[in-house]
Amino acid sequence: MKKSIFIFSVLALGLSAAVSAQSNRVTLQVNYSVAAPVGDFKNVVDKTSFLGFGADIMYNFNPKFSLGFSTGSQDFYQKHPRQVYKSGDGSDISAVVSYSIQTVPLLAKGKYNFLPNAVVQPYLALGAGGNLIAYRQFAGEFSNSSKTKFGFAVSPEAGVRIPVGKSQKAAINLSAGYNYMPFKYDGIDRLDNVSVRAGVAFPLN
Repeated sequence: MKKSIFIFSVLALGLSAAVSAQSNRVTLQVNYSVAAPVGDFKNVVDKTSFLGFGADIMYNFNPKFSLGFSTGSQDFYQKHPRQVYKSGDGSDISAVVSYSIQTVPLLAKGKYNFLPNAVVQPYLALGAGGNLIAYRQFAGEFSNSSKTKFGFAVSPEAGVRIPVGKSQKAAINLSAGYNYMPFKYDGIDRLDNVSVRAGVAFPLN
């Protein structure tokens, strides 16, 4: 997982270096994110995750429209009380079962700014691509079930951009999004979640 994050971080930095010669055309946005499981995902983990971050590198074609790459990480964890579970051979096991699930989105992203000259600028964005998912289930201290998978993902987002500073080139971003993540394994169909993000964006010159 860490190796994959490193590889894609290098690719993202390479992309920014390749186009940063276009003054004020490229922006980097870094976010802190909080995410809550919804739907089928809540059967496994129903606790909100406060362990999330993200980064977007966007190329601004004009004041309203930008296109780029989005990545990050969100960690979900939950420990369930001791219960009796059926093992694979049909026997009963009394154990504390916990889940650890990490998601790393790798998305192409488009963004439309409705009021680029306003003090508060509402926008809509859409990311589509894939998610690298590391799923672990533990019975006590032992890993009972695990799977690492790369699958389809899509993430619509709505937010506001608030320019700051004398030049108004940097900005504070606040947004909310829905993360659609199919994941068929261990009785789960999807790992959908809703997220709230707060971050800063600044030009790469």
